Amino acid sequence: MSRRADGNSRQRLRPPNLSLGMIPMTRLRLHGDLALLTLLALVQLPAMAEEPGDAISVSPQLISSVLLNPGKGWVLYGMASWQDPKALAIGALGYHRFAWSQIEPREGEYAWSVIDDALSGWSALGKTFAFGVMCANSHSGDPYVTPKWVFDAGAACRLIDMKTLANPYAGTPGVKAVPEFNNPVFLAKLAAFLTALGKRYDGDPRIAFIDIRSYGNWGEGHMYPFGGHELTVDEFRHHVQLHLDAFKRTRLCISAEAKAHAAVYDWAVAQGVAARRDGICGNSDGSEVLRAFGHAPGVFEFYGTYTWMKEKGWWDGAKSANGEGHLLLDCVQNGKPSYIGLSQGGAESLAFLAAERPLIDLLANRMGYHVALTRAVVPARLARGQEAHLELTWSNDGVAPIYVPAAVALALYDDAGQLADIAWPEQSHPADWRPDHQTTEAVTLRFPQAPPGTYHLMVGVVAKRGDPLPSIALAIAGRTAGGWYPLSSLVVTQGARP
Repeated sequence: MSRRADGNSRQRLRPPNLSLGMIPMTRLRLHGDLALLTLLALVQLPAMAEEPGDAISVSPQLISSVLLNPGKGWVLYGMASWQDPKALAIGALGYHRFAWSQIEPREGEYAWSVIDDALSGWSALGKTFAFGVMCANSHSGDPYVTPKWVFDAGAACRLIDMKTLANPYAGTPGVKAVPEFNNPVFLAKLAAFLTALGKRYDGDPRIAFIDIRSYGNWGEGHMYPFGGHELTVDEFRHHVQLHLDAFKRTRLCISAEAKAHAAVYDWAVAQGVAARRDGICGNSDGSEVLRAFGHAPGVFEFYGTYTWMKEKGWWDGAKSANGEGHLLLDCVQNGKPSYIGLSQGGAESLAFLAAERPLIDLLANRMGYHVALTRAVVPARLARGQEAHLELTWSNDGVAPIYVPAAVALALYDDAGQLADIAWPEQSHPADWRPDHQTTEAVTLRFPQAPPGTYHLMVGVVAKRGDPLPSIALAIAGRTAGGWYPLSSLVVTQGARP
């Protein structure tokens, strides 16, 4: 792909594959009137109206189809190769929990391929990946989730023989090695591991976030069902700081479950750490992750499988004696998450899809952000290099702001599908598009590179200013293969360069 051209040359990037409504009929090469009529019936263009002066008011057509966008969506568990095509079609993010012993089986020797293979698999499908590394797991068949060499080096350890449990979600029978999470030897070895993990993966664009899972069972910040010493607020804060020290560019995520550590969660999210809750629809109504709202994404995981919660009545809002059981829609409104696990993966995800597809499609758009351009007031013509004034009205129909990097871009394309010029107005701030609100922005820009002529004015949301192609899909009709949305025609007349 070509880089941006300097001020003395015309920028020519990948053609946007303009929709038919933006291409003069003389350029269409069709075979037969029937093909022409069929294709024209598919064209969806914005409605336009004259404004006072030399301006046009554009009202793009809104659409209701499911959009898969970065920084939000349904989460699929496990490796990419494990997934069914039906789940992949709706899933936005892959996720997996690893054991520390899987990644560092011997001190200083790292099996990075375990994570690398997961990253490569999900990336090949065009999806990002998130993961966490646990130090204790009551479901593990291997007693040593924290590597045995850590304990051999002097870290304190409790060997717990778990008997048959009434609640299958509490763990599986067998011996589990549980570290003392404030032990100095354990913490020193953990710090070295996290430093190596950060050197390897910090800033990797294929990673959406990394869970902080170094304390408690499953890394959820509690000691159930192991029992034993609970960390103090300062001790737990030290665990979080070790992760913050190792990851400066990749977002972290913390399980905000234990009430005793509310102060740590609040401190963490203020620094951009996402908040997750793994008991949604069961012992959580989702409100724990609301603390991250405005700072970082919220992440939901169901308490158990869809089938199990349905049998207990929790899914439909029936309450247990302990107050468990919450409707998912209520949880989403309470916590305003950007990500939700698609049940527990595998066959359960497919059962969930088969039984709740309308709800799943609704929440695919509702969780996180869901943005449309509802109105644009744009110039009909301008002199080359002249400052253009536009008014853009955006609607965010999701429950959360946009937490991923985003910027608005406007581009001029000619009839041949070649980019004549592009601008990224500084007055537009997608991160400020509040959920369930409309935001109107007055922006100014210039198109000094476009020679005099008639162009197609296109709009899109890119990852950052300077990017040549959009990365975020909008809930309006007319998206091109390059990710742009047509607004109107724009005539550029001869004018002096600024």
